[in-house]
Amino acid sequence: MPLIKSVRGVGHRVVDSVWRLGVASRFLALTLMQSGMSFRRFQLIVKEMFASGVMSLIIIGVAGLFVGMVLGLQGFETLKRYGSESALGSLVALSLVRELGPVLAALSFASRAGSAITAEIGLMKATEQIAAMEMM
Repeated sequence: MPLIKSVRGVGHRVVDSVWRLGVASRFLALTLMQSGMSFRRFQLIVKEMFASGVMSLIIIGVAGLFVGMVLGLQGFETLKRYGSESALGSLVALSLVRELGPVLAALSFASRAGSAITAEIGLMKATEQIAAMEMM
């Protein structure tokens, strides 16, 4: 009986993984089909992805560094009461990576990328590029 349960569990994980891969592949195919003419300027796509994604890593890293330092400072005082200061590194690493890291990264990325795109649209409006496109 335990052998059947373990084989069934492995089979379930394999089927689930294949299903997820299929859903992701369909999503990618639909995205590429709907993109149409945008791939004619592939260099611009790569440039925008670099400007909004890779350049955000610096801000995300600095924000994570300071949040980690504050978390370490506050956690040290709490752990000092119980005599377990040696667990401070694990506390900061686990809480920052598991809990705060994804939220902090998402907020930092959204704010940096959103403000950059907004500034670019504002510059286009100020130089009347948007009006020129409407006229075309």
